[in-house]
Amino acid sequence: MSLAKPLTAQDLYASSALNPASLTIYHLGAQADNEHLLYTVSTVQHEPLLIRLYKNRDGLDLPSFLEQVWQQDEFLRKRFAQGLLVLDTEYWLVVPSEHVPDGQEADYLKAYYEIHASDAQVGYHFQKDILRGSGAAFLMAYDAQLMQYLHARHGQLRINHASYRYVQISQHLAQAHLQHRPFRGLVWLHFGRFYYILFQEDRLVFVNHFTAAVPEDVLYPLQSLHSLLGIDKSQVAVAVGGYSALRPYAAMLLYRFFGAGYRDLGRVFPAPSTMKEAGLAVEDVLPITLLGADSAG
Repeated sequence: MSLAKPLTAQDLYASSALNPASLTIYHLGAQADNEHLLYTVSTVQHEPLLIRLYKNRDGLDLPSFLEQVWQQDEFLRKRFAQGLLVLDTEYWLVVPSEHVPDGQEADYLKAYYEIHASDAQVGYHFQKDILRGSGAAFLMAYDAQLMQYLHARHGQLRINHASYRYVQISQHLAQAHLQHRPFRGLVWLHFGRFYYILFQEDRLVFVNHFTAAVPEDVLYPLQSLHSLLGIDKSQVAVAVGGYSALRPYAAMLLYRFFGAGYRDLGRVFPAPSTMKEAGLAVEDVLPITLLGADSAG
């Protein structure tokens, strides 16, 4: 893998409480795609202590980008109490878990995407994650070179697709923190895109991702989906989180539209004053703090 010039680490937030000599008591959570790596070091109580961002300005392939970050960032070379890596890969699918016996993940993904047999056998790694209590199986395929790299460099990290992780944390928040309405929805922004997850009681009804350049790009897909399903806004409890400059504006728009059905996660997970001074909220990085994650893997 050829490496380009050194990357710039942007520390979005750094707490004075972080002890670099005691990383083994903390959690490491990261989210990676072809353009960014966002990671946080947090306590077991899910309090962020460090939020750091790298941008793939040179257009490296993902293994090369991650390797360059790994070479530069000594934190990522340390061992943590728990670690999570969220990948937003192109090939993913959600199906009822009883329909996908172990070893048949590739068959389902090949039926939906144009993945050739030779590529499936050699070029891709297939993974299945079952979300407890939902009956849903999350399938993903990612480059075998990336899998080999992650296994060699980041063996301590549990790897999930973004769709799985967003649904997992949404399930936790919907059950514990959203008001009891027939439907509960979570919006998770990440730079210029977002996932929307909708539950009816404990049943997963919908998960998909969309692009968003302005706050209205967040509201309109929700309105269309709810209208298609015959759901009135008074039946929905909704919240928004995730790292994006759009988050506070989208939150304001959703509050105005859903009224009492909107839940401000900032009231549930108040941020330290130093984090607020940095212009951040805890809900910016909730998906990578391991909140609601199954420690059993």
